[in-house]
Amino acid sequence: MNTYNNNNNNKRKPYHSAGGGGGGGYRQQQEQQDKTEYQKRKEENEEIEKETLEIIESSFGFVQPGIRKQMVDDKELYKPFTMISYPTSNQAKREKKEKKRIEKLKQKKIGSKEKRDIGFYDIPFENCVYDQYLPLHQLWTQYMDDVIGNNDGPIMAMKVVKADFHGAIIQVTRSKSPTLVGQKGIVVQETENTFKIITKENKLNIIPKGQCEFYMEVNGKSVTIFGQHICYRGAERAAKKFKGRQTIEL
Repeated sequence: MNTYNNNNNNKRKPYHSAGGGGGGGYRQQQEQQDKTEYQKRKEENEEIEKETLEIIESSFGFVQPGIRKQMVDDKELYKPFTMISYPTSNQAKREKKEKKRIEKLKQKKIGSKEKRDIGFYDIPFENCVYDQYLPLHQLWTQYMDDVIGNNDGPIMAMKVVKADFHGAIIQVTRSKSPTLVGQKGIVVQETENTFKIITKENKLNIIPKGQCEFYMEVNGKSVTIFGQHICYRGAERAAKKFKGRQTIEL
């Protein structure tokens, strides 16, 4: 019995001692390798994080640590982005002014001389029909009713002189040129020094203002206008202050 036990002990002790010593050395070696690899990965991660933070600082300026960490964790740094720079107020004004200047150059206007050369102000012969302009005269009559109202006397005369004459029926009563006396028609165009009228004979006549005296009826009242008083453009005449004159020489 004792012999058997001793033999078993002798057999098992070398096994345990050999097995235990070999297993412990392997585990220690494995743990040391794991620690070494963990340390290497930690150092590599710290190095990558450091480089990433440097890039963030150089790209975005100061960023709060919490936001920086979130950007690194979410890998926002490696997503494409566009840096937007808002212009200052003066720069925006200059850009707006330059844009308007370029648009103005593109929309080049035609001068008065070019308009005359291409016949912009000419009235075609087929449009010289008296009856065609009667609705224009009716509109002018309504316009004069609103302008004059219930005024009479000098106030009425002043308002008539400053009014627009397009559509008015005028007649030349006196003139330096005898051939102009008696001509009557609807005013279809007014310039600074002339009237263009359509007569009942469907003719377009040009009447100089400064050489004539004109007669017209406004609200059932007769009005005489000296051409020298109205030798202005319509817009200029509306803002001008006229002075009374005792005599007007033709």
